Amino acid sequence: MNGPASLPDWWQLLQQWAQQLLHASTLAFIGLVVGIGQLLQSRERLQARVVIGRALTAGALGMAAGTVLAWWPELPWVAQAGLAAALASLGTSGLERVFARIVGGGKP
Repeated sequence: MNGPASLPDWWQLLQQWAQQLLHASTLAFIGLVVGIGQLLQSRERLQARVVIGRALTAGALGMAAGTVLAWWPELPWVAQAGLAAALASLGTSGLERVFARIVGGGKP
């Protein structure tokens, strides 16, 4: 430690890290809620494995919405939350279809 002058820099870095972690966790939670909501409205038989799997994948898709900040750093929080919900709502199979249409030239 280099003395009292380094403490504010360290504290500021810790606060930035905590803020980023909270932001990512919130996006993941949005995805998780959307995924569980879709599962609850479906006619699938609810088993722990299915519920946990859907929660994990939807949460990860929601958190992936944060990657848009690499292209648009000033994107408002509401737009990020909406993107998280949209990605989670599409799910992995929906994203695969969208990706196939983009890469495949319009073929499903």
